[in-house]
Amino acid sequence: MGRAGDQADERVERARWALDAFDRLADFVVVIDPAGDLVYANPFAERMIDLEPGEALGRNMAEFLYPDDLIRAVRVMSMMVDRAMDVPVTPAVYRLGQADRGWHPVEINASVIPPDAVRGDDPGEGLVVIFGRYSGDRDLQDRIMGLLVAGTPATSVIELIPGFGQWRHPLDHYAVFYRGDDGAPLASGSEAACALGLLDEPDAPWAQAASLGVEVTAGLEDLSPTLRAAAEAHGLIECWARPIDDPLFDTRAVIVAWGRVEASVMEVHRYALDTMAGTLALVLRWRQQVTGLWRAARHDPLTGLTNRTGFWEVLEGVGAGQSEPRVGVLYVDLDGFKGVNDAHGHRMGDRILAMVGSRISCGLRPGDVVARLGGDEFAVLCPHLVDDEAAVTIAERVMAALTAPFVVDELEVTIGASVGIATTPPGHLDADELLDAADRALYRAKGDGRGRWHLVSVGD
Repeated sequence: MGRAGDQADERVERARWALDAFDRLADFVVVIDPAGDLVYANPFAERMIDLEPGEALGRNMAEFLYPDDLIRAVRVMSMMVDRAMDVPVTPAVYRLGQADRGWHPVEINASVIPPDAVRGDDPGEGLVVIFGRYSGDRDLQDRIMGLLVAGTPATSVIELIPGFGQWRHPLDHYAVFYRGDDGAPLASGSEAACALGLLDEPDAPWAQAASLGVEVTAGLEDLSPTLRAAAEAHGLIECWARPIDDPLFDTRAVIVAWGRVEASVMEVHRYALDTMAGTLALVLRWRQQVTGLWRAARHDPLTGLTNRTGFWEVLEGVGAGQSEPRVGVLYVDLDGFKGVNDAHGHRMGDRILAMVGSRISCGLRPGDVVARLGGDEFAVLCPHLVDDEAAVTIAERVMAALTAPFVVDELEVTIGASVGIATTPPGHLDADELLDAADRALYRAKGDGRGRWHLVSVGD
């Protein structure tokens, strides 16, 4: 056969070994001809673009590129084929998949196989080998950043975080244990991991990690009998729990990885846990800042009560529900407060305003909402009123509380309050109209001599 023939056979054999190796890689590897048709696709590539084994061959690569990436890909491939090995190719991210099944960001690089590299003296055209690595981390980070920018609730963002481990180790289980915006314990992640209990589960490794602030590892022998039985039922054998500070509640969230029988050893989870930990810390810090901004925009810094904006949102929310029984609004104005400021200064006045807010709150029912509207004006939203007399009872209680002397630094100060009351029947709540009516009722009460209340009904 001669030396040239022997070299060609050797090249063919090397190519077979290369394809054999490509078949075992968990990376995207395809070979295309100059027309873009697939002449080889490894199993991972076929799975990524949602094809059955062998189904890719003969299909055109353009079918699996996101439309916006197609023109860029065609230009690069044309340069590579025309100039063969002369053009250096650097990695770039393309989106691969199918329109009806979703797209995956894949970092792609490619190389031209010269015409004679495999086929000896055959002058046929060269082939292009495309190598790609799916970055589940990048995919998830992009999605998470998009959700944060859009102001998506933190619970929806945290649901994605276990995916940093799950895409890399699909046979194992991941979960994030944390507290929701209302402080209630929650979990996001695999069903098996979440089913074993939340942060308040006694003696659970994740509860210990949250309490101690240190990483906790536990095998089945370290678990309580009940927890061990539940873990065994799901095929879980080893747990790794990492705490993350949650600044909103001054507590800790916990990331948990569970190993399964015949799955990966726990040490290989460290990279995924590091990525999840950094991302969760970012999301929890973002939540705290957003919550702080939200609270600052809707709460009065002096009294800690809801401010005018927050009160308006609550009032409109009650109106949108259309299912409330009778609803009332009390408009409260302090009598004689200007004299306190004039005689003792605004610092004393501010301290009394804070005490006023506390006294009003103490006289209300569960579910009532008190707000400082500005200056010495307060408002109370009273949902679920049985009748108008119930609103009058609350108003009289508020007035009595504010008539009692205030003692500040051993100085006794006496003020009073006038209250305008507006109520409306079920299904007729108009926030503008109700607040206006309460304001007019207050004007009437003060006109009658202060220290009084006046009631109007709206929509009857």
